Amino acid sequence: MYITRALVAAFLAPVCTNALATPNTVKRSAAAEVENGKFIVDRQAEFANHQSWTFDGSGIPEGLGVSTYPVNGQRGFYAENAVVRNGYLELIQSAGPDFPYRGGEVVTSVKNIKYASVRTVAILTETYGTCNGMFFYQSNTQETDIEWLSDPNNLSNQGTRKLWLTNQDKNGDGKTYLAIDPPANPTTTEHEYRIDWTEGRVAWFVDGVQVWETNKDVPSVPGPWIWNNWSNGDIGWSAGPPTEDAVFKIRSIDMYYNTA
Repeated sequence: MYITRALVAAFLAPVCTNALATPNTVKRSAAAEVENGKFIVDRQAEFANHQSWTFDGSGIPEGLGVSTYPVNGQRGFYAENAVVRNGYLELIQSAGPDFPYRGGEVVTSVKNIKYASVRTVAILTETYGTCNGMFFYQSNTQETDIEWLSDPNNLSNQGTRKLWLTNQDKNGDGKTYLAIDPPANPTTTEHEYRIDWTEGRVAWFVDGVQVWETNKDVPSVPGPWIWNNWSNGDIGWSAGPPTEDAVFKIRSIDMYYNTA
């Protein structure tokens, strides 16, 4: 996310739906079927557009832009912290402790996405003290995300590193979220992290297997998709900053989407 968070797990909103299957560490999501020029995902959702990105070159591919802006004067995103090398997009949170903390972020050039199936194959950050994000964001009340908190000892993880699946609060009664165990060896092994956002529903998948879904706090307005790696020192969430450069490595992104 963009904003500073001071979260303590005991005060987080209650989970609203049940978790589903444990993800398989080998599978990937099936490609959409193409019918009459439309992309059909799992026979459940229809999308008009498709983009995919790999990172075998030396620069950020067309369709993605690098963020460069400050956040609350304490931290920010910097061009040099989003680097393509060795087949990955590397989003880097620089070592602290000096302000501003320097993170990395990319965002889609398409800024009016409304409903999508987005699959990110990535290696999550091992170094303690960052948040890795893969998410749709239009505002603080219009967001659906997958986030990885690399420090197990922050007040949200409470000793065990989790993947956080969240729709941010739309109506003032608390966000809708679930914290799940990550797949095997997430900081050394590539896994696929997927969000399917359709009208009135968000479903999350890991390695092609659905792990959760909800119809609560579902975004309903268009906006961009974002990937980032950041720290703000908040012991309740990102913790940090890291004592050495921390890297979130993205191998590929596959996005089926509609616009509004």
